[in-house]
Amino acid sequence: MNQAPSILKPALISGVAFGVVAAIPFINLINCACCALIIACGFFAAFLSSKDNRAAGFAFRAGNGATVGLLSGLVYGVVSGVLSPLINKALGMGDWEEVIEQIRASGAEIDPEMLDQASHFLEGSGSLVMVLVSVFFGLLFGAIFATIGGLIGGSVFKVEPQPPTQEQAPPPPVG
Repeated sequence: MNQAPSILKPALISGVAFGVVAAIPFINLINCACCALIIACGFFAAFLSSKDNRAAGFAFRAGNGATVGLLSGLVYGVVSGVLSPLINKALGMGDWEEVIEQIRASGAEIDPEMLDQASHFLEGSGSLVMVLVSVFFGLLFGAIFATIGGLIGGSVFKVEPQPPTQEQAPPPPVG
């Protein structure tokens, strides 16, 4: 008997594509509309997976969509989480010193020594901290919202298994 197509390929294609798009400054603001890019990532992965299942003659339902959506969301989280801080750093956006200065200018009652320690820490490990925080939140939101997108996609692109043809049908019982 044939095996159902792998969900890895659709999840990787969708997760990488949407993760790269989400790492681009200003385009990533689309996620401000109810995490639209992340939901679209899961939806697209479900679309790709349903095409594979249809071609192979296997069922594809909402649960399958949620599974491929979850996997694509995890790929999305890693890709966008790593690329976004690196692109922002390369473009000179998200500078830690600027953040510390904004905190000082806000007039908040924060111990100046603590701000100096935070500034010193972030100067030495700021990029790594940003990547780790970004990957964490990318994985968290990717897992939740891409699963929702995959669930929707699984419902939209539902595939029912094909009934066996005469050639595939088992022989009638003898007797």
